[in-house]
Amino acid sequence: MTQQFMTDSVIRSKYGITGDVTFDDTFSKVSLENIWFSIVASAIWVLESIFDVFRSDVDEKIAGAVVASIPWYHKIALEFQYGDSLVFDEKTQQFVYPTEDPSKRVVKFAACRDVGGGVYVLAAAADAQGNPQALTWAVQAAFESYLRQRKPAGVILEVGSFDPDQVRVTMSVQYDPQVLNASGQLIADPSVKPVEAAVDAYLRGIVYGGVLNKTQLVDAVQAAPGVKDVLLSGVAVKAENSAAFAPVAGNNYTSYSGAFEAVNLSTGITYVLSL
Repeated sequence: MTQQFMTDSVIRSKYGITGDVTFDDTFSKVSLENIWFSIVASAIWVLESIFDVFRSDVDEKIAGAVVASIPWYHKIALEFQYGDSLVFDEKTQQFVYPTEDPSKRVVKFAACRDVGGGVYVLAAAADAQGNPQALTWAVQAAFESYLRQRKPAGVILEVGSFDPDQVRVTMSVQYDPQVLNASGQLIADPSVKPVEAAVDAYLRGIVYGGVLNKTQLVDAVQAAPGVKDVLLSGVAVKAENSAAFAPVAGNNYTSYSGAFEAVNLSTGITYVLSL
């Protein structure tokens, strides 16, 4: 402020200020001008401090408010602690756990979908390899009770938990005989089948609740060592509630269970020598 004051032409003319001088060079610390600047600066600081406190209070209220969005449902699904009871927090007006215990969080995968007037929550635990598997009946019952206690009143909520959809792939792979043998094994390490590994890795890498895309599947196989070309003949899937495999008609398939698992890959892949 003092710098702007000293550069103003009207001020310089009124005070008869000449040359390159500073405010401190021109006015003493007990001058009326200095006192006024101190008062104004102090008032501005107090006002900014009030605004900071107000903003902090608003941020705290926003953080404590329930915003029942799809990401919010996903968040609270992963916060479920099997074996613990919720308590009502008078301050936030929400049901919470008195103590957070990550070791009790058995729901490792969750996908939430807006189904028009309600929310559908897919959830799964993890097996020894970290892959999705259906919740046990007891865990799912406790999980549903937990969600109904935490959700806003009036929201229709449905919960599902299933083993991964089984996927059968039929494809023809042209291979490089310098890298792979006729069975699709890596010549340098016969214990490895790069094509099967690529299919399996792609399916397991799809985000829980996501979509199988045939183009991306072909791209994943195409990138495997020793693969020259790929012709995908078909993809068939079998959900937990289905009696038989059904072909995927379009380019995309949304999983019933939220996850995918490849089956019988060796019988569905044909290897063609590329000369």
